[in-house]
Amino acid sequence: MSNRTKFIIGILLLLGIVFAIEYRTTRKFVWIPTYSHTDAQPFGCMLFDSVMQASMPHGYTVTKKTIWQLKRDSVFKKPQSLLIATEDDFDKHEVAEILGLVERGHTVLLATSSLYSIVDTLQIDYDYNSRFDFSKISGKNIQKSNLWLSPDSAGYRRRSMYVPVYSQMINYTLETNDSVACDPLVSLLIYNNETNEMEHFPVALSFKRGKGELILVSAPLLMTNYMTVTGQGHLLQARLMDRLKAHPVIRMESYVDQVAQTESSSFYVFLKQPPLRWALYLTLLAVLLFCIFTARRRQRVIPVVQKPQNMNLEFVRLIGSLYWQQHDNAGLLSKKLAYATEEIRRQNVAISAEDTELLAEIREYAYGGYDIPDKTLKYYINELNRILQSL
Repeated sequence: MSNRTKFIIGILLLLGIVFAIEYRTTRKFVWIPTYSHTDAQPFGCMLFDSVMQASMPHGYTVTKKTIWQLKRDSVFKKPQSLLIATEDDFDKHEVAEILGLVERGHTVLLATSSLYSIVDTLQIDYDYNSRFDFSKISGKNIQKSNLWLSPDSAGYRRRSMYVPVYSQMINYTLETNDSVACDPLVSLLIYNNETNEMEHFPVALSFKRGKGELILVSAPLLMTNYMTVTGQGHLLQARLMDRLKAHPVIRMESYVDQVAQTESSSFYVFLKQPPLRWALYLTLLAVLLFCIFTARRRQRVIPVVQKPQNMNLEFVRLIGSLYWQQHDNAGLLSKKLAYATEEIRRQNVAISAEDTELLAEIREYAYGGYDIPDKTLKYYINELNRILQSL
C-alpha cells in the first residue's frame, strides 16, 4: 500500500470521526427571546403557535398587522381575542388603544416586560426580579420555584394548581392595591425566611374593563416554546389561553423584532431537512478532497535572479579613456570642471577665495583653446578632486 493511499484512508477516517462526533453532539440552543412565529428555539413561538392552532376552538392565527390596522378590518368588528408577547415598549397611545378594545368587548392577553406605560395607566406597580439574569446562572445547578395558578371559577378546572418554573424567567412581579379591581391568575411563590411563610407575588392579573377583559402577564417568556415542552408549563399556558377561547384568537407579531434565530444561517433550508443537510456535508467533503489532491500547485525551481550591476562607473571610465587616447586634455578638463561646479552649486557650499581663483584659472585653460600638457591636466584634476572632497 503506497503512502498516498494510506494518506487518503487516514483523511477519510478522520472526517468520519469528526462527522460522528458532530452527529452525536447535543444540539446547541440559542437562548435569545424572539417570540417569532418562525423561531423553533426555546424562546421563540413556533411550537407554541402550532399547539394553539390545534387547540383553540374558534381558530388561531398569527398576524403582523398593528392594532390600528386590525381596528379597520371587517373581521375585527366582532369580538376577538388578542395575544401579544413582546419585550418592546408601548407608548401611552398604544395602551389607550388596547384598553379601548377591551372596553368594546375584546379580550387581550398582554405578556410584556415593558410595563411602565401600562401599569401607570392601570394604577398598579411592579417590582424587578433581581435574579432575572441568564448570564449569571449559565452552567449552574439552580432550583425551580412554583407558580401558583388560582382557581378558575369559569373554567374547566376549579382548583388551584402549582407549576414548577425557574424564577429567573420571571422578569417582573406585579404589585396591586385595594383601590384597583383585579384578579390574580398566576403568582410566584417565594419563601420568606423571616415569617417562615410562602408569599405570593402576582405574575398575571385579570382586569375587567367594560365588556371585555385585559390579562396582563409580566413574564412574556411563559408564552414561548420552552414552557410548552418543559414540565407542566403547558398547563400554565392552557390556563391562560382558556380565557381567550371564547373568540377567535389572533397573536400579533407587529410588536416583536421578527428575528428568528433558526434563520440566521445562510444554509437554513439545507440544514432544516436531513437529506439536504447530508447532501451539503458530502459536497463540502468533495470540495475538501479536491483541494487536497487536485488543486495542489506544482513546485518549480525558481532561478536566482542576480542584482543588476551599476555600469555608470565603467561608462565614465570608457569616456575618460577615449578623451585620453585622443589627447583631448582640454575636453577632459572641461568635463571634470563642469562636474565640480555642478556639485558646488547643488550643495550650495561657499568655497575659499583661493579655490575660486583656481576655478577661474581652470576654466580659462579648459575653454581657452590652449594645448594643455599631461602634467598640467593631472595637476588641475587633483585640485578639483581636492575641492570636491572638502565640500
